[in-house]
Amino acid sequence: MIHSDRYTILKYSGYALLMLGLFVLQTSRGTAIHLWGAAVNAMPFFVAAVALLDGPYAGGVLGFFAGVLLTINGTGVEGFSSLLLGMFGVGFGLFGAHYLRPVILSALSGGLVCMVVESVFRYVFHDLLMYGMSLPEALGLFGARLLLSLPVGALTWLLVRSIYRRFAEDSQ
Repeated sequence: MIHSDRYTILKYSGYALLMLGLFVLQTSRGTAIHLWGAAVNAMPFFVAAVALLDGPYAGGVLGFFAGVLLTINGTGVEGFSSLLLGMFGVGFGLFGAHYLRPVILSALSGGLVCMVVESVFRYVFHDLLMYGMSLPEALGLFGARLLLSLPVGALTWLLVRSIYRRFAEDSQ
């Protein structure tokens, strides 16, 4: 096996382990953080960080698998999270490669955009139709999700960047 191939495999294995760890921490009974009916969602920030640092292919593939994990645990539409996070990873990776610098504010803004799109679809096709939720209630729930997810998103950026730098330095 070529030396650089081993580093690539180790880097993506590190990303996969981090994704699995984030999923377990945000969904397990003892570690999940809930506030006002909202829960932490670190996956959009994870996908944004990977797409920004490693490009659209890595962002799309890891976004798809992050969505599969969220779909397994969620009660929403089957496959919606996989489709959303996979397409977001590809789109944000392409946009980030041309127009953004790989810094924390870019990753947080990308995760925020993904959360906004997800929340709009969730409100229109689930909360409004199933529960008759009003728009101010939905905005309050989104604000609580954002309040909980932004600090975790910043920590996620730091962890993804450290994995990326660890294997980018050694492969040069």
